[in-house]
Amino acid sequence: MPAKKKTPNPPSSQAAKTPSIRIRMYRVGFGDCFLVTLAGTHHILVDCGVHNTGHVKADGEDLLQKAFENIQQATGRKLAIVIATHAHQDHVSGYGTFADQFKEFDIGEVWMPWTEDPNDATARQWRGKKEALVGLLQTRLAAAGDAVAAAAVDNATANPAAMQALHSGFGKATVRYLKAGDTVDAPAGLTGFSARILGPPQDQSFISKMNPPGSDHYLRMAITAADGHTVHPFPGWDLEESHLLPDWLRLDAKLTGLISAAAEFSAAAVAFSLDKMLNNTSIVALFTFAGKHMLFPGDAQYGDWAYWYKKTGAEVLSDICFYKVAHHGSMNATPKGALEEMPLGKFAAMASTQSKPFPSIPQPNLITAIGERTAGAFVQSDSIPVAGAVAGPKLGTLPAGFVQGEESQGEYWFDYSIA
Repeated sequence: MPAKKKTPNPPSSQAAKTPSIRIRMYRVGFGDCFLVTLAGTHHILVDCGVHNTGHVKADGEDLLQKAFENIQQATGRKLAIVIATHAHQDHVSGYGTFADQFKEFDIGEVWMPWTEDPNDATARQWRGKKEALVGLLQTRLAAAGDAVAAAAVDNATANPAAMQALHSGFGKATVRYLKAGDTVDAPAGLTGFSARILGPPQDQSFISKMNPPGSDHYLRMAITAADGHTVHPFPGWDLEESHLLPDWLRLDAKLTGLISAAAEFSAAAVAFSLDKMLNNTSIVALFTFAGKHMLFPGDAQYGDWAYWYKKTGAEVLSDICFYKVAHHGSMNATPKGALEEMPLGKFAAMASTQSKPFPSIPQPNLITAIGERTAGAFVQSDSIPVAGAVAGPKLGTLPAGFVQGEESQGEYWFDYSIA
């Protein structure tokens, strides 16, 4: 049964008073699509994508399509900012699928991480290395028949339609390539809105940090992960210290040949490592509007967090009012120490997630910890029921401030409103 709507929090179209901030999370499957609305009139789209094998359909229609249709209606085809936090399919595919329609929108700015900047030599070299590695891994994993690891690699494949549309600003918008340390004030004329960019760092040693130490996550790492994949790309190698991925600009032809020839090469381990490193290129943005602070970290994993949160975490996290849960609630994407800096019982959180195609996501211990830290002001996208799709936790009455769309009207979203 769908969650009951709390009478103090009707859908925004019926609200007596327009909230200062409304955050809408769409159920799209395994992917991210968030629409932030400021003062009822200004809209920011944070990601629009779904994984190739993580689609969800309702009444025969892909939920990303339904989300896009709602975005058109809710925004009047006007977006102040479009953000692609990083280049994974499950965050950008919709920008390609609906590229022609997005070109009809009035869009002020497009934001992408510095690693996508075509004028940055380091970024160009990284993308070339990544594409070569993706091709190698696809070949090895196809032969091995490892569907889960193959799904991780597929998510990293290039999406030319989406990236071309984003790089072009959909033919009209200003394009920014952002890095840790940037501050953006009143972008696209949004008076009173600012964004503090916490990630991604330009320091490659942080981008290559994939997993937190044992004391800083909610599940102790083992030599073999729960899904059966070893975390060592070669026998006796520590992935964190190897020359395979952390030295990402040194992935030359000789090393690629070594990988191809290594009889015990674990393509699966490298596939998941590549996936994590791409997550570490995510834009991590602290939005501020009307004195409220909201954290949108994309799919940031440990390196992206580690660059800033141990130094400034208390300052940044102690008074946030909203947290977009990083990387669909995976074990290595919300450091324990960072969550413990968030204000107990004084913020809300949303996780766009489901257990297909990655059964280890979301991580139960982390989900429990987020629920406790928010004092229950937390929802998952997979709690919205869809016939035939993987189901998340069932909800009764929604927490205060939350509203669920009317499924009978093709609305598959949760709203969170901030006065």
